[in-house]
Amino acid sequence: VNYGNQPSMQTAFIFNQLGRPDLTQYWSRKVSLEVHSKLTEEYGYNGDEDQGLMGSLAVLMKIGLFQMNGGTESNPAYEIGSPVFDKVKIHLHPDYYEGESFTIRTIDNNSDNVYIKSSTFNQKSFTGFKIHHEEIVNGGKLVLEMGSRADATPISLEHNQ
Repeated sequence: VNYGNQPSMQTAFIFNQLGRPDLTQYWSRKVSLEVHSKLTEEYGYNGDEDQGLMGSLAVLMKIGLFQMNGGTESNPAYEIGSPVFDKVKIHLHPDYYEGESFTIRTIDNNSDNVYIKSSTFNQKSFTGFKIHHEEIVNGGKLVLEMGSRADATPISLEHNQ
């Protein structure tokens, strides 16, 4: 797998599709740190960076989101990985979206705690490891409590909206 090139960019998130979000969380964090965090002025971007796709991938992976279908559905789902940030706030443009902002916040996030133990969306229990575009653009807050141990039990990825 060459994460510096487009054909491999979805690889870490395939495990979500197979009911193993623990592996998606592990690999998405590892790729974020090993591939997308070593940019330098001398060497630039690692890999095939053209048209901004790989740069966009780096941003999405670091905030813990990825679309497996490239937004081809009317309400595409974003797979949830392992964010590297404690808090990300996306300001939504009022001419296009209902919500003011969408925030992803992590609790106990550090280099050892790469696995999601529990989550809430807008202060309600959130199950599954996908969030839909409609939920994001309506605004809100996704809170992910992180831990150092994976739950390797296959689970449902969808949550009740």
